[in-house]
Amino acid sequence: MRNKLAIKSTYKLHRHFQENVARQLKRGLFKIYLEERERQFEDGHDTKFDFIREFARYNIGDYPVYYFERTHGIIPMVQEWARHPRLFLEKDYPMKYLVNDYGFVEFEFLSHVFGLPTTRTWELAVLNYLAESMKRKEGQFKSYKQIVKFNDIDLTLSIIGDKK
Repeated sequence: MRNKLAIKSTYKLHRHFQENVARQLKRGLFKIYLEERERQFEDGHDTKFDFIREFARYNIGDYPVYYFERTHGIIPMVQEWARHPRLFLEKDYPMKYLVNDYGFVEFEFLSHVFGLPTTRTWELAVLNYLAESMKRKEGQFKSYKQIVKFNDIDLTLSIIGDKK
């Protein structure tokens, strides 16, 4: 038997891999939102969230998810939130930089901040939402990205090791 060296291509080389994984992640974030909405307010089954359910469960439609990039590598966090992550969905957040307005909701999950629409007519207010969101995040976040590819999210929190 001959020894063979098989070189496997990395995930970056597979056609549409990044986009497909990003879409699965987005669907998962919407599903988390609905479950938390039901747990906290008992309204996750409301018909106004049907479009989210269609996307999260059945992969119907497409909706934006925004990822906010931090400016600094220091991420203050209550130890209890790391042990038992939870989403703060009420308007009176402990983190004042999160927005729950303009038909969008933002939540912080393990030091990553995501924003997603909560209404079918999100396109009417997206520019106002993003402007208000970046205003509240001034000094703490440098920018936002609409998640299109999996690498649009800094899952490794590389900002922590950034020497800038």
